[in-house]
Parts: sequence; structure tokens; C-alpha cells
Amino acid sequence: MTIINWKYCQNNSDLILATGLNLLINNPKASFEGSFDNEYGNYLISDKSNKWNYIGEAKSLSKRLKQHSKEKTSTFYKNYKKFENDFFNYPQRLNVNDFQIRTIRTNIGRKEIEEFGIVNIPAILNKFQKGKRNKYSGKIDLKIWNEIQTNFSSLIEQGEKELLKSKDYNWFSAQIPSNAGLYWVEHTSKGLIYIGESSNIFDRYDTHSGTTYFSALRRHIGENILEFYLQTRNGKKRYFSDIEDIRVTEFLKKCTIKPYAVNFGRYELEEYLIKKHKPLLNRKENK
Repeated sequence: MTIINWKYCQNNSDLILATGLNLLINNPKASFEGSFDNEYGNYLISDKSNKWNYIGEAKSLSKRLKQHSKEKTSTFYKNYKKFENDFFNYPQRLNVNDFQIRTIRTNIGRKEIEEFGIVNIPAILNKFQKGKRNKYSGKIDLKIWNEIQTNFSSLIEQGEKELLKSKDYNWFSAQIPSNAGLYWVEHTSKGLIYIGESSNIFDRYDTHSGTTYFSALRRHIGENILEFYLQTRNGKKRYFSDIEDIRVTEFLKKCTIKPYAVNFGRYELEEYLIKKHKPLLNRKENK
């Protein structure tokens, strides 16, 4: 008998994701004019020749697909217009309602299904996150998928215990894996200040260790703890002065970081941890 727990999910993520993707591909198709449930899930968009075009994830399928139903706010449609001459051979440009959608409820693993699908379908209009998962040609297991989706709360709680057992590092002497996962940041006097996720924890850590422009964590430290004001340059309100940027770096020297690799369920684990532990600088989920 297979024991389904958090560690099993991390070690067998491709099997789980292949099963979820197979279910998504074979679910009934709908149009953007239809109605969709307000639930966590994944969606797959195809054109009228049933060519897979775009895969995504959402905390609310109804809100995300409403956004995609409008040409001005639809990421997939903007990509379609940009690349239609490369991938499509229709005499006239398609409009949004010429595309079809399949959806699946995903209680856990929705970001990984998106990344897995981009590589394994492949989805031609997804221009980001390519190469985040490997190609997979193994088996699928519907029973395991259903058990995982039913017992997702217990799995996330197990994930929390494993993360909290992970090693802490002083910020600038940290050993960070180049893996998808989470990172937990504490300050010597202010306690837990931030929980983040990334498809590559090392790259995100490297960004936070540099200058402020690309780092939300550095901006939050500067604005909300050190009481600096972000400056606008080239229309972007993302800068501190050089002296202030040094002060942010000095603050990070008094922080520890706990990196934790996650192959399955990192979005859901991050959301759970933020809601439960309420880090000082997190805005999303911290209510």
C-alpha cells in the first residue's frame, strides 16, 4: 500500500502532475462566454483546431478567465497577437471567443501543473517559466491524484513541519539550492519578516541580495521598516538612494534565511504559512 504524505509528493511530483494534466486535457471544453467556478484550479486554452495554446493557474478560475475573456486584459491573447504569424495559419485573426477552455479544480500543486504543462504539452503561447520542469513520459495514477487533492490540508501541515526543521543561515553566508521552493526570513530583533516562493530559490535570494529595483523584499524593508521613500526613475517607483540601498543591505546582514526546496505545492504552502505566521512584510494572504 502506497503511503501518501508530503515526502511522497515531493519525491513523485512528476507522476502526480502528469495525472492532473491528463485530467485537465480530457475535461470537457467550454467557451469564454460560459461561467466558471470561483475555486483554485488550472485552465488550458486551445484554438479551434484543438492545438494547445496556453496553460495557467488561478486562485479563482472565474476571475482569471473573466480577465482572459477581454482582449485588452488577456495575457494569452496578447501573446497570440504577437506570435500568430509564427504558430497559426488562419486566414483571419481569431478573436477571444474562437478559443476553448478546459479547467480542473486543483487544491494543491496548481503552479507546478502550469510549469509541467508548459513543457509537456507543450503550450506554445506561454512565454515564461519554460524549462522549469523536465519532460515526463511515465505512468499516471488517478487514485493517488484524488487522494492528494482530498487530503491537501493535512499534506500542507506536513510541509510546514518539514520546512521548520530546515537549516537557518546567516543571510550573506547562506547555502541556497537552485530549486523551486520557499524561503523564510527572520531578523535578529524583529522576528519573522518575510516568507517567499520562487521557481529558483537561489536566483531569488541573489536578487534580494543585490539592489532594490527587482526585489520586493528590499522595497518592503526600506519602506516599512527603515521608513525610506521609493524614488521614481524612468517611470518606475522602485529605487532608493545609494546610501539607502546600503542601509537595506546592512539590515539583511542581521537576518537569517531558511531555504526549503519544494517540488509540489509551493504556492499552497506559502499561502498557508503567511496566513498562519503573519510575517511583518508580507502583504498577500496576510489578513
